[in-house]
Amino acid sequence: MPKSADLNPTQMKTAIPKLERRIIELKELDINTIQKPYESRVEALTNKVNDTLRGIFGANTIEYGQYRVNLGMYIPCTNRQKPLREVKEAVRDHVESAISNLTTIIDLFKENLDDLGETQSGKALNAFGDLALHPEIERASADLFKNEHYSNAIENACKALNLLVKLRSGRDDLDGTDLMLKVFSPDKPILKFNEMKTDSDKSEQRGMMFLFAGVMSALRNPRAHGLIDDNPENALEQISFISFLAKSLNKTEK
Repeated sequence: MPKSADLNPTQMKTAIPKLERRIIELKELDINTIQKPYESRVEALTNKVNDTLRGIFGANTIEYGQYRVNLGMYIPCTNRQKPLREVKEAVRDHVESAISNLTTIIDLFKENLDDLGETQSGKALNAFGDLALHPEIERASADLFKNEHYSNAIENACKALNLLVKLRSGRDDLDGTDLMLKVFSPDKPILKFNEMKTDSDKSEQRGMMFLFAGVMSALRNPRAHGLIDDNPENALEQISFISFLAKSLNKTEK
């Protein structure tokens, strides 16, 4: 009686690159050059894929029975020879089905690893949930981050910070870098982080001004004007930093 395979995270992570190699080999099979139903290269690839599946799930498992492949064109014993066109079409259908099966397995493994926090995105998602983000930064970025839209999550967090500065300073006529340089200027600040009495106070004010302005120039603007492929770890760090600035903003005085 077949049983269900019970794979641990290490086995799933090890299996994914093997399955990806089999998919590449299936895509590289030149079906147009097939001349007969029983070709050794087709049979060899069938065995290779199934050997990989047996190695992952085990021979006597439900999963192996569900995903095992058959790439060849097996013809019942009749006196009529199948046209070569039908042979090629059948093999093509079997190859496409095999690729679909292997892709499904990879997707399921990656989903399971994400749920267990074993992938980069899974670890970042767990870490994101542990952050005590500023409420407005979390509201602007959380759903996008969870759906792996990392660049959009960073951009939205920057937009939320920009809006918070506008609301607190009352300067709705400025935006982005110009807004930050005006509002936090150490010479005539609209919002100040300290009493502005000592050189150290003024140095802190200047530094915070550059941090706020830098977020607009270095994080928001590139994502607003182009496509950036952010990874989850970078997004986590940048959103956390933006949240730090938003919390610092709450402590400012006019």
